[in-house]
Amino acid sequence: MPQQGETGPRQNQNRATAPARTGGEPVRWAPAGTTITLMTVTGLLVVGQLYAVIPLLPAMARDWGGTHAEMTATSSLFGIAYAVGFLLTGPLSDRFGRRRVVVTGLTAMAVTTLAIAFAPSLAAGGTLRVVQGLCAAGFSPAALAYLTERLAPRHRPVALSCLVTSFTAAAITGQVSAQALLEVSGWQGFFAVSAAAIAVVVVLLRIVMLPDAPQPGGSLPTPFRVMARLVVRPQLALVCLAALSVLSSFAGLYVALQLLGPPVLVRSDGAMLALRLSAFPAMVAIPLAAPLLNRYRATHRAGLALAAGAAATLALTAAGDSVLVVGVLMLVFVTAIMVVSPGLTQLVSELGAPARGAAVALYTFALLVGASVGPQLVAVIRDAGFTAVLVVLGAVQVAGAVLVAVAGGLAGRGRGQAEREGAQTP
Repeated sequence: MPQQGETGPRQNQNRATAPARTGGEPVRWAPAGTTITLMTVTGLLVVGQLYAVIPLLPAMARDWGGTHAEMTATSSLFGIAYAVGFLLTGPLSDRFGRRRVVVTGLTAMAVTTLAIAFAPSLAAGGTLRVVQGLCAAGFSPAALAYLTERLAPRHRPVALSCLVTSFTAAAITGQVSAQALLEVSGWQGFFAVSAAAIAVVVVLLRIVMLPDAPQPGGSLPTPFRVMARLVVRPQLALVCLAALSVLSSFAGLYVALQLLGPPVLVRSDGAMLALRLSAFPAMVAIPLAAPLLNRYRATHRAGLALAAGAAATLALTAAGDSVLVVGVLMLVFVTAIMVVSPGLTQLVSELGAPARGAAVALYTFALLVGASVGPQLVAVIRDAGFTAVLVVLGAVQVAGAVLVAVAGGLAGRGRGQAEREGAQTP
């Protein structure tokens, strides 16, 4: 049934997430349209660096004298540094402010990205990719927390949907843009253009993002101490565990289709590209549908979406060699995955208050870990065949749906207890 929110009536949510007051006057809300557009474009640029090297690997291997496996490792190095960096930048943004962490991190990322274009060897390039990933981590947790805090409540669902969707869409846009630039200016040109684009968004973000609110004094707690306090919150821990299933099934299913799927897909790069592009309607539709989806509890819609994704995954076992059927089922699957994360991101931010940056960092860390685990899971069980892989990936999504349902049950009991205590208050 429609609900006003996961943690209580909408009025209470709005008060809980309203900006701090300074001098008796409320801090103004950020401009919604400009902020959402700029954050979405930045998300595509930043996360696109994780996937963009895939079409660049052969050219980079020739210039650096590395094997294909060694070149692939540079992408993994970026991903690992990116995910681990969340655990630092999230708490840092709680302490020093969202805009400061975003601008500082992306400025360093622009410099590092340009340096990669001039890297003389595999060792130097790999090291710079690690630094690039750490710098990129300054964006996602702080940006998600910023949207939750500094946009008017009516704009938050759309904003979070757009930003989270950009993280997934970057898997396509990053590869397409890299392939196009490779043919024009080589792999070095891609990194040079990327550095210039990141530098431009840094300037714009510095202008558009509201100044950071004054932070309380005192010593900076270690990120691990902040994380430890959050992890023991049962509902937050369950949501983060469920997050492992989201991108693990997403990445795992695309890898399974590439390696083990119908021959018409496995033997044709064009067919796989068309299959990836077929997901774009979902990536556009879900942000537009955010106001409607937000009428329902985040745990309810996330649980149902994961169940729908599992059903689409299992239905692929009967799709045969029909590219059309596979395309339709993948559109259903991607739509389901797109529904899951925006609501859970907002829920995590509310559950983690006032350490929203740290809470969102834990959640996004879990998402990225899942993205890394999914392909490895497929690699381990690939000998069992395509059908067995699909069954396992479907089971992963069902497990995620169960965890989300348990988290929703805990929230329901918490609301019931609060209502009973309120009724007993004279």
